Amino acid sequence: MAKFGINDLIDIKKKESGSETVDEYKEIWLNPRDVKPSESNFYSQENIEELADSFLAVGQQQPTVLARVNGEFRIVSGHRRNLANIKNLERGYQEYGKVRYLYRDMTPAMLELSLLMGNAYNRELTGWEKSQQAKRLKEALIRAKKEDGLKIPGKLRDVVAELMNESSTNIARMECISNHAAPEIDEEFKKGNIGISAAYEAAKLPLDEQREIAKQVSQKGGIKAKEVTERAMKKRKGKDNRKEKGFSMVQKQDMKSLPQDEKQIPEDGSVSKRETKETEQAVGGGNIRRFKKLNRHQEILREWGRER
Repeated sequence: MAKFGINDLIDIKKKESGSETVDEYKEIWLNPRDVKPSESNFYSQENIEELADSFLAVGQQQPTVLARVNGEFRIVSGHRRNLANIKNLERGYQEYGKVRYLYRDMTPAMLELSLLMGNAYNRELTGWEKSQQAKRLKEALIRAKKEDGLKIPGKLRDVVAELMNESSTNIARMECISNHAAPEIDEEFKKGNIGISAAYEAAKLPLDEQREIAKQVSQKGGIKAKEVTERAMKKRKGKDNRKEKGFSMVQKQDMKSLPQDEKQIPEDGSVSKRETKETEQAVGGGNIRRFKKLNRHQEILREWGRER
């Protein structure tokens, strides 16, 4: 089997984007029922009947691309096209019993990479599909490196960004969503009720707050990234205020429980005369435990003095 590398993925990218013709694939005519879909395909399969109608009207302009893996032909790009051909065959158009395909021998890892690349340019992807593609593309590159010795030039995130025509910053945001978004946020993101920017801002929040936002999105039908950010800042500010208030209350109660002369804490945090005298008495009397207790007590008072 021929060596498969990053340049081959770039060739697929060029082929699918229409910028260049690739001659590495061979032509073959097959029955569309004998072609197997890729098991890892997660892209939507809609409007098959309309596509079949267009094939009858103007013909199939772009052939389905296949990978021959262990003797089986699996679809790399063109799942909808193959389903449209099967639809026309079911309608009684026997000429669709043999359809033109392009194929190449591949390993399972390279099939996954080619599937992701092939679907990146022949359809309009949703934000959720883009984030899934970035995640799967990264995993497939790691797998191909491990199983097939694929050489990855530079940083993995930069390679993913180049293959997807995205910035590294956008890929980082997609990774944050995939790794940290609550299932409820991911579900609303998949439905299209929340955009990629809002999903990214939500993914940075604690899970309980994410679930609250997902519930709000489900009821309202959508939310903007600005609303998520403002909501998070408002909650964070409220928590900080409660913490400050709580600390102040505890500090006052602790100060009330001290003897009168211990409330007078010097600004420089120095030890009072009373503390020095008690320490000397404790050591002189051989009471080591009391000495340690007084010493720790003095340290706490000094620390409070510095804070005040």
